[in-house]
Amino acid sequence: FFRLNMNPSRELLEQCRKDDRKAHYDLYRECFQHIYAICRRYYINKDDCMSALNMVFFKVIKNIASYLEKSKNVPFELWTRRIAINYIIDEFRKQKRYRELVTLQEDEPSEALLHDQPENEYDRERIMQAIEKLPPMSRTVFNLYAIDGYSHKEIADQLGISENTSKSQFMKARAYLRRLLPKEAAELYGDGSEG
Repeated sequence: FFRLNMNPSRELLEQCRKDDRKAHYDLYRECFQHIYAICRRYYINKDDCMSALNMVFFKVIKNIASYLEKSKNVPFELWTRRIAINYIIDEFRKQKRYRELVTLQEDEPSEALLHDQPENEYDRERIMQAIEKLPPMSRTVFNLYAIDGYSHKEIADQLGISENTSKSQFMKARAYLRRLLPKEAAELYGDGSEG
């Protein structure tokens, strides 16, 4: 969920490569909703979200030539998504406080995890508000795993935590969201039993 399609023309991307400011503006307008939706999942503060969005767009423009060389194999939407997530992960790692927020757990959590994509359309704003209330580590792990499709091993490698900590943080996030959104959780997870 939370995906917005975009497919800028090759001509627009070529103009951006030539440093055409109007083309940059047109691409920004086309990319805005897509990149904003990604950043909003990770940042509660709207100023932080917009700052991240602008940095991601800067990286997109800076690397547009590289993309155009391999664009036949990689959809633009996936390429920008990867840039956004990598930027967010890098910023998250730079925060000195994030390690203090991690509660290392030795026990192995259950493997009852969120399925990839729900079939029904949910009230996105309500879900986003619930996700925003999660502690930073749980929110980051939840977004990376449940929405962006990273494995717990990949998350652990990216964030410098153990795989068990990633699983534990995801389980905490999922339990919190179940309490906050019981109707949506029932549709996402069935009758609420672990499975």
